[in-house]
This record gives sequence, structure tokens and C-alpha cells, in this order.
Amino acid sequence: MKSKRTTYAMALAAMTAVLAGTATTACSNSDKPTETGPLKVEVKVAGSGADANGGRTYSGTVESGESSTVSFNVPGTIKKIYVEVGQKVTKGQLLATVKSESLQNTSNIAQAELAEAQDAYRRMKKLHDANALPEIKWVEVQQKLKQAQNAAAIASRGVGDASLHSPISGYVSAKLADDGQTVIAAQPVLTIVSLTDMQVAISVPEDEIGAFKEGSAATVTFDGVDSLKTTGRLHQKAVVADPLTRSYSVKYDIPSTDGRLLPGMIGTVSVTAAADSASRTPQQFELPSQAVLLASDNTQFVWVVKNGRAERRTVTAEQFSDNGVAVSRGLQRGDSVIIAGMQKVGTGTRVTTK
Repeated sequence: MKSKRTTYAMALAAMTAVLAGTATTACSNSDKPTETGPLKVEVKVAGSGADANGGRTYSGTVESGESSTVSFNVPGTIKKIYVEVGQKVTKGQLLATVKSESLQNTSNIAQAELAEAQDAYRRMKKLHDANALPEIKWVEVQQKLKQAQNAAAIASRGVGDASLHSPISGYVSAKLADDGQTVIAAQPVLTIVSLTDMQVAISVPEDEIGAFKEGSAATVTFDGVDSLKTTGRLHQKAVVADPLTRSYSVKYDIPSTDGRLLPGMIGTVSVTAAADSASRTPQQFELPSQAVLLASDNTQFVWVVKNGRAERRTVTAEQFSDNGVAVSRGLQRGDSVIIAGMQKVGTGTRVTTK
């Protein structure tokens, strides 16, 4: 930590030297407020939404929120596939059939056996009701009827399973078999994806994953789709890192875009400052590097606006980030820190924000 502070102090010293001509004036006038009129300065409110510029961006890939790979429940030879890749389908729509002659024959036999069992049951019931049938024979008749009913139901389902219907509304994204092909039960035939409920997936490094909370928002931009911009809501965060990349998958739900977004498209996910700041300690505030100055005694300070006047505030800034400096001590949430125009400011100088 000592070496980091030394490096940071040297950086501040170098930066202050660049502003030496004006910064020296600011320090020498620190006890003499300038009353020639309020100076225009630019401020950043510590901990406010202005930190959105300090958020992070990630490349995201569009995924379908709902997809289904469909297959037959029975083996057979595909008789006909009625849809093509890219075609829109509705829930329950017939997609394909397998040759069902043998299945139909099995069903016909089962139905005939069921009819015989039902007829026998009716005849034996009359005898049973007249106490003219041994009880063991009556039990046997009931069992045969039950078996025939089960066999007929199974055979009927087999005929139904020869037809493949879409479980969801969406689009055919993949055709995995062809007419005339012999398939086994559960072998994938088609993939259907929904374009109504879409997601965008990003990969997050392990040192940043703690900032992502379920339900948090992010701005998602698609430059290739007429610069489409929408808001995503985090709904899934992986708890195990990818063993190769050591990153975590995070997925955002995005609103319907009327089919403009397709699976595989690339977008930019901008994480809000609220989420990004979650990885920092509660009292850290990010400021542009030029806002933190170095006094002659090597203490760090900033200028804040209080009641329309400039006030010098000693701070501790210990680390650089991609977007500036993280200040850990000396500021409170809501402080208006001068980030531009501070070169002519002294203690008590009247200021106005741009």
C-alpha cells in the first residue's frame, strides 16, 4: 500500500505541476475570497447519478428467452417436415409426422381387443348380477377389461406421437432431420425459438461480479439495429465461473422489440453507476483525476461548493480507476466537488455551477 500511495502522490505532483501557474494563485488566494462576481465552475456531486459515467460496459450477445428442441416420442421414418428454417410457427402447429402405418395397425388391433373385452364384461356382468358367475371368474373379466383399456390408450398415444406439434410460438431456428430419415425416440428434429422474451448475456470478470445484483438495471445499445437502445433487468447471475475464461455469465431480460433483435446479435451493455459502485467500499467516491490537488505539504485536497462559496476539503485518494480517482476519506455523499474551473478558486470564493 505504501508504494501505491507513493506512486499516486508522484502522479498528483506531476499533475499539479501542469496546473502550477494557476494552481499557485488558487492556493495563495485561499484566504482572500474573490468578490468580483461568481466564478463559473463545473461540479460533480459525490455519490450521485453523475457517477453513471463511471459505470462499465460489456459486450453482450442476444439469446432467446425461451427455446425448445422438439422430437418424436416414438421411433420411425419421417414422412414429412412441414416447416423451414426462419418460418414463423404458432403453439400447437403441426411441424412433422413419421410414417404411422404400423402404429395405426397396432392401435386398430388394440381397439378391437378392447371392444371384445367390453362385450365380455357386459355379458359376464349380467351373470354376476344374477349370482350365476363364480367370483373368481368375475375378477378375471374385470382385469381383462382393464388391460385392454390400457393397451388401447397406449396404442392411441402412439398414433398421436407420430405427429409433432410446436410447444411454443416462435420461429424455426434449426432443422436437424430430413424427410425420409429414420429417427429414434427423443432424437432432435427441429428447434423453435421465441423472439418475444429476449435476453442479452455478458461475461463478467471475477473481480467485478460482486457488483451485479438481481433486478438491477443496465442500458443495452445495439448500434447495428438502428442504434436501438433499451433497458435490461438482471435476472440470472452464474455462481460458478467458466473454467476456461474464469468469468461469470450474467443475463439481462430485455423488452420485446417486435422481432428486430435476433439471437446472436451483439450489443453493448452499460452497467449503471449504482451497480458498478457496489464493488467499492461505501465511502468511496470516484472523481476525475484533475479534481484532486496536492498542497505544498503533500496533503491531498479538493474544492467543494457550500452555500454558493468554495471550501477547501482535505481528502484521501488512494487508488486510480479506469475513470479517475477513488476518494476514500474527506467527502460525504451529496458534496458538490469542483471538477473544472478550480484553478482560480480560493477559500470563500463565490461560485456558480455551469
